[in-house]
Amino acid sequence: MEKRSQIDNRYKWDFSDYFKNDEEWGSGYKEILPIINSIKEYNGKLNTKESILNCFKLLERLSIQLEALYIYANCKRDEDVSNTKYQAMLNKILSILTEYDVACSFIEPQLSKLEDKFLKKLLEDNDFKDYKKFLHDIIREKPHILSESCEEILSLVSSYKDAFSQIHSNFESGDLKFNKVKNSKGKLLPMNHKLADIYLRDKDEVLRENAYKELHGAGKRYNNFLSANYLGSVKKDVFFARVRHFDSTLSSALFYEEVDKIVYQNLLENVEKNLFLNQKFFEIKRKLLGLKKFKLSDIYFNPFVSHKKYTFDSAINIVCDALSILGKDYTDYIRYMAENRMIDIYPNEGKVNGAYETMATKKTPRVLINFMGTAYDVSTLAHELGHAMHSVLSDKNQSTFNANYTIFLAEIASTVNETILNNYMLNATKNKNEKIFFLNEFLSTFYATVFRQTMFADFEDKIHKKVENNEDVSAKILNDTYFELVKKFFGKKVKIFEEVKYEWNGIPHFYTAYYVYKYATGLISAINIVENLRTGKITIDDYIKFLSSGCIDTPLNLLKIVGVDLTTIEPFNIAFKYLSERLAMLDKLSKK
Repeated sequence: MEKRSQIDNRYKWDFSDYFKNDEEWGSGYKEILPIINSIKEYNGKLNTKESILNCFKLLERLSIQLEALYIYANCKRDEDVSNTKYQAMLNKILSILTEYDVACSFIEPQLSKLEDKFLKKLLEDNDFKDYKKFLHDIIREKPHILSESCEEILSLVSSYKDAFSQIHSNFESGDLKFNKVKNSKGKLLPMNHKLADIYLRDKDEVLRENAYKELHGAGKRYNNFLSANYLGSVKKDVFFARVRHFDSTLSSALFYEEVDKIVYQNLLENVEKNLFLNQKFFEIKRKLLGLKKFKLSDIYFNPFVSHKKYTFDSAINIVCDALSILGKDYTDYIRYMAENRMIDIYPNEGKVNGAYETMATKKTPRVLINFMGTAYDVSTLAHELGHAMHSVLSDKNQSTFNANYTIFLAEIASTVNETILNNYMLNATKNKNEKIFFLNEFLSTFYATVFRQTMFADFEDKIHKKVENNEDVSAKILNDTYFELVKKFFGKKVKIFEEVKYEWNGIPHFYTAYYVYKYATGLISAINIVENLRTGKITIDDYIKFLSSGCIDTPLNLLKIVGVDLTTIEPFNIAFKYLSERLAMLDKLSKK
């Protein structure tokens, strides 16, 4: 793998519109602390319209500056996690963010003491139109806002909240070492996360199995450490839920997202009811592959296109052609991102695994991927660009405090892009094997995003409830709980390896409690949106309006703009019908 310095600059993201260089970042960092301290001038004075409005304006200014400082340092660190310079910069800004939280800790308690009548009057005041979400949350969260002294203590403690996640991230990216894996010829091959993605798609059955076992079995060597770290994170979640007077971590998570518990229940119940479709997919795939027994290591193998390679430029063209149904403005901005170094494209030594999109308020988005030219990488690119377009449109059309769409909505635009791209690729080919390939890619995505993420959600819910009920939770219980869920979700016809019981300790999203279920509701919503666009139930303008709405209403109400109501079972029925149709298509092709 190449070093960062060996990659041409045109393939690396450029942050000059954030800060021209590290020195300018340092100057911005030095300027921020005095501004943070000026917030304290409003302590005890938040009882008039004028003082509240001026305080909000200062918070908005600080939010914009801090976000840019954080994203620059975090993204530069992610270019190469072994670069201690950027790790130090990130640590510095994280410390400043803690000071900011402490300095602001009086605001919510003091505003929560004001009468609802006064706060609702401000909510209707045109001068506060840019701060509606902030005021709405104050009114709604009153029962969970503590005294000023307690809020200050929680702000101080918050500097440690992300420590468990950071430990896991640093371990996975820098310290976790894999053993070499053998292929069918007995040759030992190097192993890392990115290579594992390649090996699990390789035609060599022995290599797939050995890579799968090592990918998850490596966790066994670090099981005590990773178990202790995760349980520390769960206990942290429970502590913050209890101290804010919630009856559970789940209730806390749903409350702050403004999501009804029925949505979570609908997901778990409807996924369990349709597990047979997940198992049907693997049985069809077993027949296609000519295997006596389908194994966990066969899930991502797709032999029907001979490892077709794409250049980054061709990937951008394909994505834009597919997404042209969303309008020229949509695809023009994607091309603008690609041409102006807003995407960090290729893997390098020390670069974080995976892919993500990030954006500071009133700036431009950045996407990190590890592009190696596979169809999967093209899909990943479309996914992250969906995030980028959601961020751009909300930022353009909403104020700072009203633009930040909730995490519940965060995985919808990305999976709309993926679903449209898959349909485009499927319809663009007459070749039987290519059709099988793209059908398999969609069905694998549905498995990974709906069935798998719901399995993860079930796991973290069980563990949080055990901790909340003061039950004993050990590394063994974590492993066994996960193993039982794997067996339930895959059924008896799939060969399950013992090593999979350690898979949970490699899942980074477990360090953000009750995050993973939103991937599942995101794809279910996305499929509904794609179907609603296809049938004319909604228009492109409706979809762009949804992407432009930020957080000006509850996420469930915003979804109604695009014809999706997750408090009912209709969206789940539509999504599983869509899945069934594609399973039938694959089954039919397998018999030709």
